Amino acid sequence: MKLIRNIVSGIAALPFVLGLSAAKAEEAPNLSGKKLVVYVAFHENEGKALLEAFKKKTGADFSFLRISAGEIVARVQAEKASPKADVILGGAAENHEFLKEAGLLEQYDSKAGADIPAYYKDKDHYWAGFYVGPMAIGINKQYWDKNFASKGLKMPETFEDLLNPAFKGEIVMPDAVTSGTGYTMIASIIQSMGEEMGMNYLKQLRGQIAQYTSSGFKPAQMVGSGEYLIALNFIHDQLLVAERGMPVVSFVPKGAGWEIGAVSVIKGGPNTDVGKAFADFMLTKEAGEIHSKMTQRLSTRSDVPTPAGAKPLDQMEINKDFSFAKASEQRKELVEKWKVLN
Repeated sequence: MKLIRNIVSGIAALPFVLGLSAAKAEEAPNLSGKKLVVYVAFHENEGKALLEAFKKKTGADFSFLRISAGEIVARVQAEKASPKADVILGGAAENHEFLKEAGLLEQYDSKAGADIPAYYKDKDHYWAGFYVGPMAIGINKQYWDKNFASKGLKMPETFEDLLNPAFKGEIVMPDAVTSGTGYTMIASIIQSMGEEMGMNYLKQLRGQIAQYTSSGFKPAQMVGSGEYLIALNFIHDQLLVAERGMPVVSFVPKGAGWEIGAVSVIKGGPNTDVGKAFADFMLTKEAGEIHSKMTQRLSTRSDVPTPAGAKPLDQMEINKDFSFAKASEQRKELVEKWKVLN
């Protein structure tokens, strides 16, 4: 993860640098009669579309459970003695890194990921990233124009802006205990501000929050529908509700953390061979295009177009030094401190 700084400077140049020189993935295997079980950390319809495409290519049947990344981590830990699923699909890399360190993931170097830059993948080959996305502040513009524009306020664009008393009870964000998105949020605050200042900020922010959600997507949905003014979650979730016609505008605050969304194979799962084949599929151009079109996420593959309305990561003032490894190492400690605040 020492190459994090290089990710941002390299993203904009990826389409011109990488080309298609890497070895092509092998043709999809015939897996008729076999089954795949997946824990999906993003929206149900997205997971189903990807699994249906995999089934069409390989003949493998599937079942899946859509739960938050935090819940997936807890479930895989609880099922250590007898794993019930084969693959973890989605969720920030630090969740996969945490399970890797716990010895719960299968080491697998997929040939299908040869075109994906090394800094999007675990150096030990326990997980691979297929999308990226920063944390953002999402605002319902209609709600703003109706209730706040006349007060002479400016839309909140920084973490500090969120502490304005005018926004008390108007902010919704994911709970860091149950949501990987929520944990990325608090980890990014701590890494950007330092632990003492960061925890003090989170304590102040707590007084502004109207509701914590169990999933990462829910805040964007609630703000899009006008239930609250401000959402704190990943920008692609906000872009997705905006694409559906909801009046949400987004700002990536200076120093924001971000995620590499990953896929990994669970160690000792019931169908490891099928799990590896699905991991291969998720790193292909075909899967990247399906996922990016449905979600507005930025693919880690250079041959998948950037979604409309999205900016390259190098054009955002994110925390370029955000460490996924450090976020993983601190997870238990920071979540416990977060619980005390709440």
